Amino acid sequence: LDEIYKVTPAEYHRLVDDWFKRVITYDLGIEESSYKELANGTYEVTVKVKAKRFKTLENGVTQSISINEPIKIGVFSKHPSEVKNNDNSILYYQSNRINKEITEVKIIVEEKPTHIAIDPYGTRSDENLVDNVFKL
Repeated sequence: LDEIYKVTPAEYHRLVDDWFKRVITYDLGIEESSYKELANGTYEVTVKVKAKRFKTLENGVTQSISINEPIKIGVFSKHPSEVKNNDNSILYYQSNRINKEITEVKIIVEEKPTHIAIDPYGTRSDENLVDNVFKL
């Protein structure tokens, strides 16, 4: 862990602790999403994401805890499971600061989107991955 801390910005040390020293699980999902074409030919995607975080106590009880961390949101021109390296179907893939149970995000993309996902490649321990991807 010392080596990981050396190469990780201090602001993410708490996240490293969560991943290696605690049992932290998530309930992430896309509550709703839509897009509209803008006058300049780009698309504005609006998404409402759900993000809950839980800590498992020593007695096995799960306790809800606050969330305040960067989580990737991806916008795609096909289902994220079909994306291959270096194809052009990833329209947006960036970390967004998630610090509330429900967060609304607006994203501008160059092409017509078909899918949006929170944590599309499963970097968080989430018991229900089905609601992480939303077909637009």
